Amino acid sequence: MNFDHLHLLLNHVPIIGFVIALALFVASFAGRNTDVRRSALIVFAVVALVTIPTFVSGVAADRTIANDAGISEALVKRHEGAAMLGLWFVMATGGAAMTALWRFRRTAAGPPRADIVAVLLLSTIATGLMARTGNTG
Repeated sequence: MNFDHLHLLLNHVPIIGFVIALALFVASFAGRNTDVRRSALIVFAVVALVTIPTFVSGVAADRTIANDAGISEALVKRHEGAAMLGLWFVMATGGAAMTALWRFRRTAAGPPRADIVAVLLLSTIATGLMARTGNTG
């Protein structure tokens, strides 16, 4: 298995994982279910960690296909730029989710409202950016 194959295996995790986590997170507001909210935060954190090898394998895949005929360098660079921007927002969401999980454990009331709003905002942006990245790839 080379980096092309590894990237093809991993590249669905950030997109599908964030869609599922965002759906769980939004659903947790309907019934104010803290268990579902905590599960969504865990999924955000895990997917953020898996996004790192996804990005790294994509950079390595770029190196292997750079000299192939029929591969548009402009399209590859557009995909790489979209992936980099998406990576930053995924990492920010993962960090915010981990902070909220930490505060869930530290206080009986759960994380502050600002943590929840930050995760919701960052995850919505990250989901859109990861969908864009997948579309340009």
